[in-house]
Amino acid sequence: METVVDEIRRAAETLAFSPSELRELPAEESEAVFRAALERFVASGDRRWWWEDFRSSGESVHFPAGDGWRHLVQVAPNADEQVWFIVEEDHLLHYPVYETTVRHAIAVVGECYGFEFYLVAKDLSWLLCETHHDVVCAVGEAVERRLLNHAP
Repeated sequence: METVVDEIRRAAETLAFSPSELRELPAEESEAVFRAALERFVASGDRRWWWEDFRSSGESVHFPAGDGWRHLVQVAPNADEQVWFIVEEDHLLHYPVYETTVRHAIAVVGECYGFEFYLVAKDLSWLLCETHHDVVCAVGEAVERRLLNHAP
């Protein structure tokens, strides 16, 4: 069965990313980051779609053209800073986590079929995501106003 992890690996190969540009965290480290982000951002704990129950309402913008993910490079405070790239994969015990930049994560997303993902500051101060409804969500002061400034 093809997984999101397989897609991301294939995209990284296509983009010729080195492990320093996109690093898949080992299971134990990945789970720790996943749990920390879940605790920080999701009120009701582990659930498939985090955006259904963020602790903070944040800001959300609908991108009717389905291209909201392309704007995240401008919405992030620094598109070249290392972040956690958490991808929805419900066939695993927890969502896989990658260490990368927003710029590299968006390049990967552009090479893959659609899946939901979360970009999270390493200090857990902000989160960006795009839902399967073409809505981009921003949680955290550093990204909320920036999202509104990039609304269609």
